[in-house]
Amino acid sequence: MIEKNKINEFKLLLDKYIKKDKINHAYLIETNYIDRIEIAKALIEKILSFEKNKKIEDLEKNSDIQFIRTDSQTIRKEEIINLKENFKTKSIYNSKRIYVIEEAEKLNTSSANTLLKFLEEPSDDIIAILIAVNRNIVINTIISRCQIIRFYVPEIINSEYNEDYINKIFEFVTMVEKKKEKAIAYTNNIYTKEILDRTSLAEFLKNILYIYSDTLYFINNIELNYFYNYKGKISEIAKFNDIRTIKNKINAINMCLDRIKYNPNIKLLLDKLIISMSGVDINE
Repeated sequence: MIEKNKINEFKLLLDKYIKKDKINHAYLIETNYIDRIEIAKALIEKILSFEKNKKIEDLEKNSDIQFIRTDSQTIRKEEIINLKENFKTKSIYNSKRIYVIEEAEKLNTSSANTLLKFLEEPSDDIIAILIAVNRNIVINTIISRCQIIRFYVPEIINSEYNEDYINKIFEFVTMVEKKKEKAIAYTNNIYTKEILDRTSLAEFLKNILYIYSDTLYFINNIELNYFYNYKGKISEIAKFNDIRTIKNKINAINMCLDRIKYNPNIKLLLDKLIISMSGVDINE
């Protein structure tokens, strides 16, 4: 499992990327670290540490720093427009203003293109930090304008998971890929005590997320990061997908993970996830 002290490893990694007077105007952090806000704060603190005689304020309350996060499946164009409006004024506390998009994979075509226009004309006092589980989900024109910082935690796959459990996760994903929304009728064997509480369900969904991230790597001929011992299964899943469909499925899984905190009916939540992953819109 991921431990908080991994943040210290990330801070050490930043020393290789950020030197005094060599701060980039945009960063894309590719990471599987669950607490993205802590990752963002580590980078912000590194950037602001170059501000002489300046106290680093509470980052969540600092008006020079804006965090964009959403419980929806996508980040809307209007949110990026509002960001640009807010950043028209100069910094109050520091010489830099910073915005963080915590789930850059949720940028849709419209919001991504609006952000791209912002990145194409960088201001010396504005820094962008985008965070995504896989850079391939973000449009190439945005990636090309960012410095990539890759931070992956190999312990993300719990070593205590037995092979039967992992095979059950792959069975679920493969069934959804083959049967689409009709897979709902075949999932009774999935609803076992292993995932019938919120914590276990979250672990189950996170592993599905990592399967699709590996599938993206496979499609792009990059070495698998999580399930490298299951390349054959990843290959099978890749046959049903392209980058666009995987992005949609990752968004659906992230939305499902967000909803877990509200103590939902687990079977109903998984049924909705299957429908969303099958490309069917759900009007709630």
